Amino acid sequence: MIGAVEPQSERFLVRLGNYGPTAPLVLQAWDAGRFTKLQVPAGCQRGLSSEPDTTAVQVHGREIGIWIDSDHPRPALGALLPITPAYWWQELSRAPLPFNDSNREPNRELAIAFDLKVPTAGREGAAEVYVTTNFLFRDTRSKQAFWLAATLFDPRGEARFPDTVHMDTWEAGTQLPILFSALNTKSRWLHPGPRSSLFTDQPFADYRTFEVRVSAAELQAALGAMRNARPSLAAVSADPRDYQLTHFNINPEVFAPEGSRGRLGMAIRDVRVDLLAP
Repeated sequence: MIGAVEPQSERFLVRLGNYGPTAPLVLQAWDAGRFTKLQVPAGCQRGLSSEPDTTAVQVHGREIGIWIDSDHPRPALGALLPITPAYWWQELSRAPLPFNDSNREPNRELAIAFDLKVPTAGREGAAEVYVTTNFLFRDTRSKQAFWLAATLFDPRGEARFPDTVHMDTWEAGTQLPILFSALNTKSRWLHPGPRSSLFTDQPFADYRTFEVRVSAAELQAALGAMRNARPSLAAVSADPRDYQLTHFNINPEVFAPEGSRGRLGMAIRDVRVDLLAP
């Protein structure tokens, strides 16, 4: 699915963002597994060009491989290239309220888990490459939405990612608040599952299991931080029971300003989103 195409509701899709609204996907005969370490049968790899080594997506069974080269092709706007396996609830009346029973079950946790490998990561100049996973929450009272994100891989290092309130203001962004942390044991807004790998700044060629969990108390702490950091959002609800989950994703991105180049190869499998009762 390309750029501005409206995603289907309640379907898991791969969205190639910021390549323009009408760019067609073409079958690729070359093997992106050199960069993703994922082998797929012929016919299971597509991209925006049939040329070797250009940006590619592999899909086979429960596995997805993604290869982004910021120069092949360059973004349609600005400098950011996301390719995002994701799930949408377009009909908001069907979107779940993960913590609406938190009084009765106060230890309930929202969790996303999957296996991930990032075998290829290269940066030249001012480019950055990274992988995050994201929940999109919406306040049913004020209608305000925001992202809660865990950074899983970034060569810049864990110290760059304390609990942070940021705005998604890039050229083709959502213009929504992003509340993000590294996946570690320090964040007040989210935490790893008991068998999860933690944030890393080093590429890795074999699958590792990652699990990000969010409790009602952690969501409440994140909401408080957002309200304090952005006075214009002070009217949003501070009650986790008011928030719908309208979208989730795994988000590899390459940021490459003109004159720089970023390349990122990764694969995921077995994506699971659960509401864990005590």
